[in-house]
This record gives sequence, structure tokens and C-alpha cells, in this order.
Amino acid sequence: MDMMGLPGTSKHITFLLLCQLGALGPSDSCCVEKTLFPEGASGSPLGPRNLSCYRVSKTDYECSWQYDGPEDNVSHVLWCCFVPPNRTHTGVSQECCRTFSSGPVRTVQFWEQDGIPVLSKVNFWVESRLGNQTLKSQEISQYLYNWTKTTPPLGHIKVSQSHGQLRMDWNVSEEAGAEVQFRRRMPTTNWTLGDCGPQVNSGSGVLGDIRGSRSESCLCPSENMAQEIQIRRRRQLSSGAPGGPWSDWSVPVCVPPEVLPQAKIKFLVEPLNQGGRRRLTMQGQLPRLTVPEGCRGRPGAQVKKHLVLVRMLSCRCQAQTSKTVPLGKKLNLSGAAYDLNVLAKTRFGRSTIQKWPLPAQELTETRTLNVSVGGNMTSMQWAAQAPSTTYCLEWQPWGQHRNHTHCTLIAPEEEDSAKMVTHSWSSKPTLEQEECYHITVFASKNPKNPMLWATVLSSYYFGGNASRAGTPRHVSVRNQTGNSVSVEWTASQLSTCPGVLTQYVVRCEAEDGAWESEWLVPPTKTQVTLDGLRSRVMYKVQVRADTARLPGAWSHPQRFSFEVQISRLSIIFASLGSFASVLLVGSLGYIGLNRAAWHLCPPLPTPCGSTAVEFPGSQGKQAWQWCNPEDFPEVLYPRDALVVEMPGDRGDGTQSPQPAPECALDTRRPLETQRQVQALSEARHLGLAREDLAHLTLPLLLGGVTQGASVLDDLWRTHKTAEPGLPTLGQEA
Repeated sequence: MDMMGLPGTSKHITFLLLCQLGALGPSDSCCVEKTLFPEGASGSPLGPRNLSCYRVSKTDYECSWQYDGPEDNVSHVLWCCFVPPNRTHTGVSQECCRTFSSGPVRTVQFWEQDGIPVLSKVNFWVESRLGNQTLKSQEISQYLYNWTKTTPPLGHIKVSQSHGQLRMDWNVSEEAGAEVQFRRRMPTTNWTLGDCGPQVNSGSGVLGDIRGSRSESCLCPSENMAQEIQIRRRRQLSSGAPGGPWSDWSVPVCVPPEVLPQAKIKFLVEPLNQGGRRRLTMQGQLPRLTVPEGCRGRPGAQVKKHLVLVRMLSCRCQAQTSKTVPLGKKLNLSGAAYDLNVLAKTRFGRSTIQKWPLPAQELTETRTLNVSVGGNMTSMQWAAQAPSTTYCLEWQPWGQHRNHTHCTLIAPEEEDSAKMVTHSWSSKPTLEQEECYHITVFASKNPKNPMLWATVLSSYYFGGNASRAGTPRHVSVRNQTGNSVSVEWTASQLSTCPGVLTQYVVRCEAEDGAWESEWLVPPTKTQVTLDGLRSRVMYKVQVRADTARLPGAWSHPQRFSFEVQISRLSIIFASLGSFASVLLVGSLGYIGLNRAAWHLCPPLPTPCGSTAVEFPGSQGKQAWQWCNPEDFPEVLYPRDALVVEMPGDRGDGTQSPQPAPECALDTRRPLETQRQVQALSEARHLGLAREDLAHLTLPLLLGGVTQGASVLDDLWRTHKTAEPGLPTLGQEA
């Protein structure tokens, strides 16, 4: 029966079995004659590929390959063909072939006793039988002794992280140098190949699993995601040429991300209880890491555990200020300030993934702190706790940074009869300046554990001379009502120290000693109203700030005299009334004077606007003239009657004298003047007396003196002609 589907296959297998059983020695009788391979058996995309043969130890050799195709009922045969050494010397070049059947396994191991020469060239190929079809791989030629396959790192691979890089170290047993490569992948990426470089100059082993071994190392980038890393090695000759195939990939090395995702955890804090401690409860979820496929279920990339680092910021003089506890454990802490750090423990150590500051909390009830200063010593007393209790006294300037905090540990002492703890120290270095101090007392029976302290007392103390420093300043007095005043002052320096200032006291007394009184003011106010005062009495007022331990010092006296105060509104109304009265009187006086001046000195009429000397149109064109300048009518005598005769044609044929031609009068007289002249003429005909004519007002103004004078000249000339016995205008009567 033909087992391989090829002619002569059963004979080859029989000879191969006889050689392996030792029935025949490693001689020519164990060789199988090379036969021709049928056409079409090779070149298919299916079948064996990537055949590699190499030495794995001093006497052991191996061939391995890959196979593409169905795995069911497939069998593989390794062919080894070479020229025997004895035939090489005789000049015969006929090849001798040997075969190794591996069934479905894709690896064949053999040694020198199998008759395969390791110092000469050997040709290898693989035949895969699948049903009635036989597939052949590519043929390779190899010198087995010099082509050695190294082993990958088999022991523990130490991984460290520094400056954004990962360093891997492992031990090897080979003396020769090697070339190293790595490949890595992340949850969202495929494999990426990297070169670690030659390891020729590697130092001695740094790991302790193999004594006397050598070490190799490799650097690869660190990422913000989990990584899966594998290592492989290849022998490198002194010339730099490769001395064998690449080894298999090592087991996966899983590393966590360089920066772990932050946690979102909250701590619920309860108020301080009677024992001076508060309970903390954690809420929230921890972040989950995504790892590559090869790291699922393997250690390295995942977080091993989560912890909480509790660091006590107060009482730093204790032996130990921090402690680490598992996350999720309920915490009972004192009222001091803490830093809570959530830690994630990985193969690289502990990493902080969240910080939670816990501020200090004071006791709700007030507990007395007795402070006394005598000479150069300051003493404090507080109620004692249970026996064998250690106390921690801490004080710091109020409002300043915690770096200025002072701390003192007080060892357990025998309890006194008063059940009080007294601590004294020299007040020269501290608590001497005039400022506010926050003093806290903690107690614990196990001072080495920072989580077992409890708050015993929390109070404030004003150092130095509190009476002098707390004296109120800038006291001022202001009038308020008819018999009271308002006293104001700036806040005392003691008001900046919580609980130290208890009250203000305001004292007011008359300087004659007849009256004195005090007012108590809360520490939050800086103003008080003093009532029951009398006018025209000199008073002095003082203010002081009291503490619970002692009264303060009086401020500088502020003197004042209380007078009856007039309302500002009434002053404004009185001023407005006076101003209105003056304005009204001035207005009435001005109007009265204007009226009196008008009656006493009436204004002269304007000639252009008067009709007293208006003449008819035909006569208005007649010329008038003045003969002498002295004839200007400046004075009118009341006994002379003004007669104006209008010239015109008479019935008897006589004519009035004609004026001189050289003194022609401008006929362009105003209409009002013509009317006045006509009125005078009519009065002349009616026989009115000169006294009656004197009441007629002639509109003679400074601007119209020339025209008025010419009119009067004509009138007086007519009058002189009619009555020659009368005096002329301008002559004395």
C-alpha cells in the first residue's frame, strides 16, 4: 500500500523506521533515493511554508514550518537530502535523502545519530499529504551546526519605568551575543515591531534567579494605555551577521499605562462627636483599565489594589504623620487638617489617582483654655483625659500659612488632684507678639498611629498685652437728637481673634462730676447712642474693649459740649424765606421807583410819532425859515398866547408875507408835527389864551429839535405880525 500517495513511499518509510530503530547503522543503506516530485504538487497557496532548520543545543537539531490549509487528516513529512561524505571523496555526487514523518505536528527534532550531516550543506523541504493531494514547501539549504536558534527570555522579565520609557531586563545563559527585537500592542492598535539593538556588550546578570548568568535589556516607549510586549532573540556572529533564525516570542509582558485614569471618589464627613473624632465614608467608583487581548487574565497591566494614604497636617512633631489603609475602610479622624490620597498599586509601585483635602474642624462646644503669663513664663491648663494619654499642643498665628505652626508633644504624667494638665514654657520665643494665635490640643493613647488622635480643645489666644493692643481708637462724637449723641469708634484689634473680645464698654461723664453712666456694647458693633444729656454741659466719653480674662484699657477721653441743635431743614427754610423776602422787597421798590420817575419826569414825545403839528396836505408843502438863531423858542411864557395863523388866499386879495428864501425849511415834516401845527392854528382862531396853549405838549426830542424849532418859529412870526405889542419868543417879559 502506498502510504503517501506517491510511488515508493512505503519503501521510504520502512527504511526510515529501520534506521530509527537501530536495525541498520547510519550508513548508505539508510538513505532513501530521491524521486521526482509530481507536477502540480507545489506552487499552491495552500500547504507548508516558512521552513526553518537549526541547532537548538550542542547535539539536538530541529526543523519547523507553518501550514496553511485544512488541519483534519493532514500529515507532514520532512525530507533531508545531502551528499554523503564518503561519496564526496570518491567524486560521486549522488544525493542521499532521509525522511521524517511528523503526522499533523509541524516540528521535527533529530540529532547527529540520525545520519544527518551537520557540518555540510543539507537540503530540506516538507511534503504535506491531504487526502489524494500532496503539497510541497520551498526547498532550503542549511549548514546546521552554525545555524543556531536561541531561546526567548524564559525567566522573569523585570520591567521598570523612567522618563517616559520602559526598560525590560532578563537573564540569559548563552555566552555569545544576540540581536533582540520586541513587538507591542495596545487595546486599540495592532502589533508594532521594534528593535532593541545588539546585546554583545551586555553586563553581568542583575536578576537573582540564575547565578552567574548574563543579562540583556531592551527599551521601548511608555504609553498612556496598557501594553502587551513580547521579546524574541537571534544569534549574532562576531562579524555582525545573523547566526541563526529568530527565536519564538516570549510570554506576554503586560504593563499598565504611564498615567492612570483619575478616580472620582467623595468622602462624606460627619461632624465631630463628643470624643473629638469624625467619621468618613467613601462614595464613588474606581476607574477600570482596558487591556490588550493577550493580557486579559494576566497580571501586570491591571491595578493590584487601591489604597488611601492618610497624612495628618497638624501636629507634625509626632513620630509618624501618615498611614496607608485599604480603600473602602471607614475612617475615624480627629478635627485636624488631613490630606487623603487615593493610590493605585501596580507593578511599577503606587500612583496617586486622586487627592482629597480635608480641612480642619473645630469643636461645636466651647471648652475653656486657661492661659496665664507670669514674668517670662506662659502656662496653659486644660481638663485631663484618661491616664497614659499623650497630648500634642499646637499653635500658629491666626490666618497665616501652616508652615508657621509650632508643635509640642507632652508625655503622659501622673494625674493631679484637680484633674488638669498644665504645660508651661518660656514666652520669649513665641506667644510674645501682640497677635492672635489659634491653639489646638490633641490627645491619643497610641501616638505612633496618626489616625488615632482626637481633638480635645480648640481655642484662640491673643498674645502680648491684650489690654493695650485692644484699646479702641478714633473715637468720634456726633449730635443726633435733642438730648442724645452718637459715639463711634474703629474696631479693636481683639475683634480679629475669634472669641477673645467679649464686649465694649462706653463711659460718659460730666466734667463737673454731677453725672456719669456706662453703656455695654456687643463686640460686633462699634456705635452707641448716649441719651439723657443736658445742653451747655461739658462731657467726656471713653471706650474700652474687654476680654474674658481681664478688662481693657480706656481710650483717650473725647470731650464735647452738648448744645441744642436746630434742624437743618428749618435752617434751609429760613434761609429760603429771607432770600424770597429780600427779592420781593427789591422788586416792589424797583417798580415803585420806576412809576415815580415816570410821573415826575415824563418822557418827551417823539416828533415822528406825534400829530400835534400836522398841517393839511396843501399847506404842508409851504416853506418855513428861521431868521435869527436867537429866535429859537427855548422859553415859553405862560402869559403869552400862542397864535398860529395859517397862510392862505383871503377873500380881500391880500397875501401873507413870504419867508426869506435863504432860510428854507425842510417841508418833509412828520405827520404828527403837521397835526400839531393844525391844532395850534385852530386854537388861534378860537381865541384861546396863551396859558391854555401852554398845556399843549410839543413833541420836541433831541433828535427832532431842528424840525420843532422851525415850526415854532413860523408860529411866533405869525403871532408877532398879528400882535406887534406882544414880546417875541426869546425876549424877557
